[in-house]
Amino acid sequence: MDIESTARYWSQDAENYGNIIQGELASFRVEAWQKLLREKMPADTHRVLDLGCGPAFFSIILAKMGLEVTAVDCAEGMLAQARQLIGLTGVSVDLQQMDINHLDFAASSFDVIVSRNVTWTLSHPWQVYEECQKLLRPGGRLLLFDANWNMPLYDEGMAKRAENRRQECLRQYGDTLETADEVTEPLDPLQLPLSGTKRPYWDVELLRSMGFGEVHAEFDLTERLWDEKERLLYGETPMFGVFATKF
Repeated sequence: MDIESTARYWSQDAENYGNIIQGELASFRVEAWQKLLREKMPADTHRVLDLGCGPAFFSIILAKMGLEVTAVDCAEGMLAQARQLIGLTGVSVDLQQMDINHLDFAASSFDVIVSRNVTWTLSHPWQVYEECQKLLRPGGRLLLFDANWNMPLYDEGMAKRAENRRQECLRQYGDTLETADEVTEPLDPLQLPLSGTKRPYWDVELLRSMGFGEVHAEFDLTERLWDEKERLLYGETPMFGVFATKF
């Protein structure tokens, strides 16, 4: 999937994501995420890059922590949602539209790079990790949060359990957090290289092979970061974290 198609797809789904992020910003998740990020960032963190920022949840909560935040996304629709939410919260974030496969920043520009639900969408994830390695200063940290969102496509039992969860979510809550109907840009998850890859094992192995240090993963952060609805709906694909330091 080329970067233009990717940008169109996520722009079409931006309003849906914007609504989700607005809800997150009004919930317990702000303090929960801030506490986790403080635990994982170096003590002297000042400059942070939010990679594939979407509607800017990380950007906003990091800026509220007093950090200098740069945020990039390829999709103008996502950046429009980000501008709106940043304006509502009154924080300062440097928003830029950029292909994250080719990041236009000087080497060693950032103390920390964060991303959430980004790596699974990438056509060249290893290339993006190389970009992160270049942009982190020595001692800087990479904080990645994602899930095996497409694994049910490769596991029939998992797919059935996920569908049962979806139906139960509809029964209990009346809706699910699904893609907006107006998205027409095609996205074939089977063409994404990480859809059938067991993660975070892949990420940990790659980052270690690249020379990152202190590489480790936390396999299930859902109790800490998700509400009951999310745990019901997405319980088959829990959110994990991958953490690595540039030596």
